[in-house]
Amino acid sequence: MRVAHPGAYYAELHGWNERTLLARIEQAVQDGELTGGTDAAALTGLVQSVVHGLSVQAGLGADREDLLVTAHLAHELIRKCLPSATA
Repeated sequence: MRVAHPGAYYAELHGWNERTLLARIEQAVQDGELTGGTDAAALTGLVQSVVHGLSVQAGLGADREDLLVTAHLAHELIRKCLPSATA
């Protein structure tokens, strides 16, 4: 049985997550859930950065409530910068 190196596993997982999120954001643009001018790649990078930052903070022992406050703020800022197509 061959076991993948942890670094390779995490790189593969990160790539899969990024591709999946990018596809979902592109679909949201096509479906009119996000405006046509939305930069799907940039939004994917932003969301990935927030998630990774929260993961690092959690690993360092950050309080759950603090993580939730940060996540909610990121969500609000993204919503304000990317109005929905129906707004």
